[in-house]
Amino acid sequence: MLSGIENPNSMQVLAYFKAANKSEFRQQSLELLLILSTVSLFYLAFPTKGYSNLAWFALIPVCMALKNQDRRQAFVTGFLAATLGWFFSIWWVVPGLSSITASTQNLIVPFVLLYCCLSALPYALGCWLHVYLNCRESVVGALLSALNFTVLVNYTPQILPGNLAHGLYNKPMFIQAADIGGVPLVFFIIHSVCFLLANAITIDKTNSKQKVACLLLAIIVFCANYGYGYFKINQSDPANIATSKQIKVAMVQPNISIENRTRDDWQQLAPELMTMIRNITENEAVDLLILPELPVPVSFQYFDFDKDLLNKSLLNTKLLLTAIKPIAGTLDDSKGYFNTMELVVDNQLEQRYAKQVLLPFGEYLPFEANLPWLRKVFPYAPNYKQGSANILFELPLSQQSIKFVPLICYEAVFSDTVGHGVEAGGELLINSSNDAWFGKTAGQSVHLALSTFRSVEYRKNLIRNTNNGISVIIDPYGRQIVSSKITPHTRGYSVTALNIVANNSFYQQFPYFIKWLFIIIMAFAVVVVRNRNIKNRQINA
Repeated sequence: MLSGIENPNSMQVLAYFKAANKSEFRQQSLELLLILSTVSLFYLAFPTKGYSNLAWFALIPVCMALKNQDRRQAFVTGFLAATLGWFFSIWWVVPGLSSITASTQNLIVPFVLLYCCLSALPYALGCWLHVYLNCRESVVGALLSALNFTVLVNYTPQILPGNLAHGLYNKPMFIQAADIGGVPLVFFIIHSVCFLLANAITIDKTNSKQKVACLLLAIIVFCANYGYGYFKINQSDPANIATSKQIKVAMVQPNISIENRTRDDWQQLAPELMTMIRNITENEAVDLLILPELPVPVSFQYFDFDKDLLNKSLLNTKLLLTAIKPIAGTLDDSKGYFNTMELVVDNQLEQRYAKQVLLPFGEYLPFEANLPWLRKVFPYAPNYKQGSANILFELPLSQQSIKFVPLICYEAVFSDTVGHGVEAGGELLINSSNDAWFGKTAGQSVHLALSTFRSVEYRKNLIRNTNNGISVIIDPYGRQIVSSKITPHTRGYSVTALNIVANNSFYQQFPYFIKWLFIIIMAFAVVVVRNRNIKNRQINA
C-alpha cells in the first residue's frame, strides 16, 4: 500500500512516484547547492582570496546538507566538497610546477587532482563520522565532530598542510591559541564554531534547548578565542624587552625572472644586484644581509666569480646566502645537488646548511627509484638531494651572538621541522624562498600564511625573504612589521631593527600535548557514542 492511498490504480501509482522523484530531485539539488556554497566559502576564506572571516562559516552549508543523509551519502558529500575546495584553492600549483619542471600543464593537472582527492579523504571520513555518530543533534555532537575533523585533517601526513585555520593568518587576534596547541587548536576552535552554528540551524525546533545551547556556546567559543588573542597581543613585559638582544637586518629582494636559470644568466645580472648591495653596506650599519633563494645557481663557496663579487660588495658585512651545492663539484642534473644556506662572516664561509624537506616535483621526483618512467614524463624536473643534518646557525655580533633556525622555502610550513631548531636553541627564524615560480597568483599569499603560524607557535620573529615577494618580517604575535615589507614583484630592500626576546610558549615546551589529548578524547568519545547508539537501536528495535 502506498502511503495515504488505499487500493491505488495505475495513474495514482504513477503520480505518486513522479511526486517522489520530484521531491528527491529537489533535495539532491539543494544538497548540491549547499556543497558548492561550502566550496565557495572555503575558496574565499583560504589565503587564495583572503576573506579570512568566512572561515567561521565555511562548513555550515555542507553540515546542513548532511542533515538527512546516510553514512555513504555523507562520505560522498565530504569527498566532493573537499576535492573541489582544494582544487579551486590551489590551482596556482599547476602553472608553478609546470614552470619549475619545464613540463606542460596538462601533465601536472592529473597529479594535482590526485593530491586534492587524497587531501579530501580526511574530510570525507569526518563527514561519515558526523552522521555515523549522530553528531547532528546536540552540543556534544558538534564538539565531537570538530574534534574528529581536527584529528583527521591535522594529524595525517600532508604534502601541503594547509586548512581553513591558515585563512586567518592576516587576523592575528584570532590565531594566538597556536602558542598552546599549534595550528590544530586554532582549527578546532574554528570548526567548533562552524558545527555549533550548523547544529543550531538544523536541530529540530522541538529541541529548542539544544538549539539555543549550540548558538550560545558558539558565541562563547568565538569570544573566548578573541579574548585570549587580545590578552596575548596586548601583554608586555618591560623586563624582557630590556634584556632582549638586538639585530639589524637587511633583506634584499632581487626580483630575478624565472626565465634566468643558468650561470651565464647570473653573471649577466649579478653586477646590477651587487650595486644595490654595495649601496646598502655603505649606507646602513646592518648586522646581517640576506640574499634569498634564486632561480639561478649561486654559491659563495663553489663559484669564485660569486665569492669575488660578493666580497667586493659586502664590505665585511655578514651575509646569509641561499645557494646551491653541486655534487662532485659540477652542475650536473644527473648527479644532483643540494639546496643550501651559506653564512659568510668576515668574507669567509662560516656555516652551511642543506635543505632537508624537499618539495615533490618542484625539487625531486617522488617514487623515481621505483617508477623510473616518471623521469621521462618530467625530464627537466630538478634533482635536489636531501640534507641530513639539523644545523643551527650562530651569528656573531659585537657584544653577543644570536642563534637562528635556517629554513629554505617549503620547510617553514612544517611545524615539526621548525620545532627541532627551536628546541636546539634557535632564537630567530629565517625563511628564504623563491615564490617567483607561482607568478602573481595566490601561491605567494598561501606560502606566507602557512609560514606565519610558526612565529605564533614558538613566539619567535620570522624573517621571510623571497626573490620577488612577499618579503616581510613577522613578529612573535603573527603581525607583519609594515616597515620591513618590500613591494612584491619589484627589486628592492628593507632594513629592520629587531628585538630578540627570550619567549617560550606552551607549544614549544609541550608540542605533542594537544595532539595526544585530542586523539585520546576522540577515541574515547567515538567508542562511547557508538556503544550508546547501538543500545538505542536495540531498545527501539
